[in-house]
Amino acid sequence: MGIFRKKNTSGAKVTLAYIMAGLCLVLIIGNVAAFLMLPNIAAKLAILLSNSVTILLMLFAIRPLNAIIQREFDKKAEELAGKVREQKEMQERIATLESENRELSSRLDTVTQTSGIPTNVNFSFKVETMTYDKSGYIVKEEPLSRFLEDPAYKIAGKKGLGNRISKWIDDYINHPGEKKVLYIGKYYIKASIGIDFTKIKYALDGDSIIFYGVRFSKLNDLAIQRSPEDVNHCWLLSDNDFETSINRGEFYREFTQEYARLRAEEADRALEQEVDNLCDHYTAVFRENLSQRFPAVQFCDSIEDSTSSWFSLKEHIQDRRILGIASSMFLMADVMSDSLAKQIPQ
Repeated sequence: MGIFRKKNTSGAKVTLAYIMAGLCLVLIIGNVAAFLMLPNIAAKLAILLSNSVTILLMLFAIRPLNAIIQREFDKKAEELAGKVREQKEMQERIATLESENRELSSRLDTVTQTSGIPTNVNFSFKVETMTYDKSGYIVKEEPLSRFLEDPAYKIAGKKGLGNRISKWIDDYINHPGEKKVLYIGKYYIKASIGIDFTKIKYALDGDSIIFYGVRFSKLNDLAIQRSPEDVNHCWLLSDNDFETSINRGEFYREFTQEYARLRAEEADRALEQEVDNLCDHYTAVFRENLSQRFPAVQFCDSIEDSTSSWFSLKEHIQDRRILGIASSMFLMADVMSDSLAKQIPQ
């Protein structure tokens, strides 16, 4: 079987093989014809010689015939390998298409099932649009005389003999001179601002939809990292013609503590008012934009005296109109978190 193991046969060798095979065939035919036309040779001898010559000629023909057979074998093998490759590629493609078809069928089935479920969006969340962060110092210097008769500053009530003696010693012996209070305090505020959808309610009035609670407000006070280098002092200064001294006497200690507390509260109220003003500003902008998009929408800030039926937005949102408006509210608030937070008015 070794004659079929040759892999490649060149074109010249194949041509030569065809020529040699043809030549051998001619010789075999000539051999047979020659012995048929020679009657004088004995029959047995003629058969022996004819077969011998035929075998000899076939031995010469084996090599070119082998080349021809090898070429045909390689051709058929290559065709067979090509068909195997094509069949394998086709099977892989079919498997891929079947997988994609199963996935698409599954998606379509999921979409069909979910689209048939009644919509029930629950806006039980808050949308934070910005962070209000501010810090700085408040410095105040005021004469003590303004607070001597004000009971809030803990001096007016000190009318006893012991207190009078203590005050006289402090004012005329230990710290003579004009007295004034100096306050230096660091203030901080950091809060998240946004819309709390859980507080929004709506009522239907003909073709109008009235919303309550659509406003920006402070959602949370955020943690503040205070610096140990912050300056916070409240001193009572005594200023005479020669020097200014810090009065640390017992008689005025309660006054300085109360003064510092009241100034800190005053600063907190001022900062909270800034936050409220900021919320009012963006509430007006937000409502105006929503009204332009939905002309039937109205707003109110109080429902205590209302006779309408009010529904919580987070629990009653089956109406398609309400769903569209609520979705727009959410998207507008989300957009403002990226844009308006950088435009805080001073």
